[in-house]
Amino acid sequence: MPAHFLVADVSNSFTKIAAVRKSRLCELQRRATEEVDEPFVLSLAARYSSVPLVLGSVVPARTSLFCSAFANSHFLVHGRADLGFLLDYPNPAEIGADRLANAAAALHFWHPPVVIVDFGTATNFDIVDASGAFCGGVIAPGLDLMTCYLHERTALLPKVRLAEPERGFGRSTVEAIRVGAIHGYRGMIRSLLEGIRKELGVDRLTAVATGGHAALVVRGLPEVCGVRPNLTLEGLRILGERWLSGPRPGRRASPRLR
Repeated sequence: MPAHFLVADVSNSFTKIAAVRKSRLCELQRRATEEVDEPFVLSLAARYSSVPLVLGSVVPARTSLFCSAFANSHFLVHGRADLGFLLDYPNPAEIGADRLANAAAALHFWHPPVVIVDFGTATNFDIVDASGAFCGGVIAPGLDLMTCYLHERTALLPKVRLAEPERGFGRSTVEAIRVGAIHGYRGMIRSLLEGIRKELGVDRLTAVATGGHAALVVRGLPEVCGVRPNLTLEGLRILGERWLSGPRPGRRASPRLR
């Protein structure tokens, strides 16, 4: 069965691509973004000839590659596009496409208010308020950034593979770093979620995790109700289905602006 359309999530570290068939993500690919070059994108366009693309990208150089290769039909997710939900945000143009896709998925799968905690190069908290509007978020250093920076900026601290600590404090350097990273990160997430809840003025909110280290970190966080590994791609799928069901299917390139 041919693909209905493609979705591509281009982040700073990795690019995730999937075909959409019958509202399902198929043929998932994950590739280091630095390896997403013109020959790769052109080969993708040739493989999925005449298939529309829904693109969420935070890397401008890769954005242009995809838009050129899929020039006949693509939907570029950005803060001025017609996304089907409100953006209660002073400058929508600065919102990352991945955060908008997460908001679309949040509204599709859960009742607001919802917070998506996205573990990537940075850890983003993407917030949809009780009215269903994307209203802001939090951006914190990602776990890999934190641990790599410790290694790179000190003379003796090693690069550590992240894993669940065995105790509340370390009895080796490696264990001490793991405690600081995992338990410390859980404390940060718990505190930020509580601050978000208070700022929204609600008694409860749903928090869901996605991204690289989500399963490891939220294992000890009852405040987070679950992990959805491909949530950003699902959000792009939801936005793509809305775009293609609109009054002008097959339209070229630019989505309608508000």
